[in-house]
Amino acid sequence: MQFQKLMGGFVLAAMMTFAACQKEKINDQIQEETSVTSTEVTDRSSGTIVDVAVGNPAFSTLVAAVLKTNSVQFFGNAGFNSTVLAPTNDAFAQLPAPFNNAANINAITNPATINTLRQILRYHAVPGKKTAVQFTNGNYQTYNSPAVPNANLITVSRSLDGKVFINGNTEVVATDVQATNGIIHVIDKVLLPPTQDIAQIALSNGNFTALVAALQKTNLLSMASLFGNTTVFAPTDAAFAQLPAPLNNAANISNITDAATINTLRSVLRYHMVPARVFSPDLREGLNAPTRLTGQTLSISLTGGPKVKGNGNTTGSNIVAVNLLARNGVIHVIDQVLLP
Repeated sequence: MQFQKLMGGFVLAAMMTFAACQKEKINDQIQEETSVTSTEVTDRSSGTIVDVAVGNPAFSTLVAAVLKTNSVQFFGNAGFNSTVLAPTNDAFAQLPAPFNNAANINAITNPATINTLRQILRYHAVPGKKTAVQFTNGNYQTYNSPAVPNANLITVSRSLDGKVFINGNTEVVATDVQATNGIIHVIDKVLLPPTQDIAQIALSNGNFTALVAALQKTNLLSMASLFGNTTVFAPTDAAFAQLPAPLNNAANISNITDAATINTLRSVLRYHMVPARVFSPDLREGLNAPTRLTGQTLSISLTGGPKVKGNGNTTGSNIVAVNLLARNGVIHVIDQVLLP
């Protein structure tokens, strides 16, 4: 199973909302910047966050987005005093049109699309001026105003080699670019606020039909929506197929009536849930992670590729895709059901 294949559907679904169909007059305009692909950013600390961005050609697409969303006052306010994770032109270029360059962003006219872009920009800003040293691992509230709870959180992680990541996949490539009203850290991908919770991601992905059936049978599907800051190691249908009947597929699981079997299945599912956001850079050799099954832990191994092992498993399960971001946590895909 390819990580790109699993992720592609979520990214495309999130971006399909960006359709342009209605013209809107933009009050504040400046000269159109020419989009460049350079990721080199220099420290120009003589002005505000907006001044720094305007003064760096590597941020021309970001500048276009700020202008299109009428966010100059927001990011340029003298009292802003915040940390901005600034995507370069190369970061924006990874998105589908019309978000891949300054010219295309300038051409957006749909008010709903502009508002969505405004919220994406605010998802890149954290209250408080935090240097790289002060930007420690953990969850941070952003200025994004989400339609659903917890969709405005970002998570900072550090890998074994000391690299800093946001939400698992976005790397901080330059730090501590000073401005008079805050500080900029440069990132290599645009951060997209999550639009689904863990349960919704499982429901929308055809690889998790057995998992969804198990969550429904044990009345945990709604809990998977309510849980906050949870990491789920999600077994695929192929993983469930390795188990004996009636646990080997969605149809058989749906037909279970024995209360004891259902209770056992509920415990197994809770064993796949860690009550914290653990992204792939957070994984460490020998890590024992507590689970939502009281008193039970999972062990992590990185030798020969990342693996997670249950106490009742003879071998570790391969983690085959990582960092599927949900509003209430993160999903990692595994190829074996974990047993307490």
